[in-house]
Amino acid sequence: MNILLTSHRFSPDIGGTETVAELLAEEFSKAGHTTVVVTQTLGARREAVSKESTLPLEIGGSAGASPYQIVRRPNLRTLLQLYRWSDVVLQNQIGLRTAWPLIFVRRPWLIAHHNWLNIQRGLLGWLKRRALRLAENVAASEALADRLPIPAKVIPNPYRKEVFKVLPCQSRQKDLIFVGRLIHGKGVHVLIEALRELERRGVRRELTIVGDGPALTELRRAAEGLSVEFVGARRDGELSDLLADHRILVVPSVDPEPFGIVAIEGLACGCLVVATRNAGLVEAVGTHGVLCEPGDPTSLANAILEADAASGRMDGVAEHLARHDPQNVAREYLKVLEEAFR
Repeated sequence: MNILLTSHRFSPDIGGTETVAELLAEEFSKAGHTTVVVTQTLGARREAVSKESTLPLEIGGSAGASPYQIVRRPNLRTLLQLYRWSDVVLQNQIGLRTAWPLIFVRRPWLIAHHNWLNIQRGLLGWLKRRALRLAENVAASEALADRLPIPAKVIPNPYRKEVFKVLPCQSRQKDLIFVGRLIHGKGVHVLIEALRELERRGVRRELTIVGDGPALTELRRAAEGLSVEFVGARRDGELSDLLADHRILVVPSVDPEPFGIVAIEGLACGCLVVATRNAGLVEAVGTHGVLCEPGDPTSLANAILEADAASGRMDGVAEHLARHDPQNVAREYLKVLEEAFR
């Protein structure tokens, strides 16, 4: 099949949705399908498509750099040309900005939902609701599927299994680690209060905070006097090495999470996960962690202490991770795409 995958954000941007789009494009290509990614994200280097290009397109850049092709910010003519070339269209989150060619070119259409759906009022909202009913829909979690206004098949998100894995040489001498954007909704302020609660009980814990964001200065002040180290943003191998050095990954989100790929990455690196009982996070953690109440420092402190004696919860984690193996996830997507194509 010729697969057109549209993703508003894509590499080099960092994020869960971007990672999912990359992994699916890679696996579709490995399975023998010609794959083109359309995105509004600019590349690290100039990648352009000539208006006179024939399909499959030839993208600027070193030959063989990617098993799939990337078209960044295509003009209207190129986008329409891509839809005519495609056999099926997969949208990473619904986006009318790149879906309009379907008015003129009828193609099987699959929308993959990785974030909460925000449908505005008025004409734009009506168009989105109409579009959802015209497409096949996939959701990354049961929690996400339950909040959609249309039925959706649940296919969990993949993770980079070649990057996030247990390293036998790691000593795992470090204690707690948080990974994520430093914003209020990720609950780092609750985690810091939980550490203070533990100190009041005579228990001192060490925490590594990985990430950056607008709340950094505020969180540094809140953590004064505690054993907290801010190491900035990390990704891929650097992040995997950090996770493999720690015993417990804490995911204290206060805002509902549609999924929680960081929990999968932590489990893959051998960390037990402490997370809030929060929408899609529950599915990401499965039975391989300790859950607590969102926004409650006392509940989080208790969960951290419970995790100290919960090593047996890592039993069966390989089977849990297999559902998120990129090849297995892509295979499920391809079943839906192939059925729609037929």
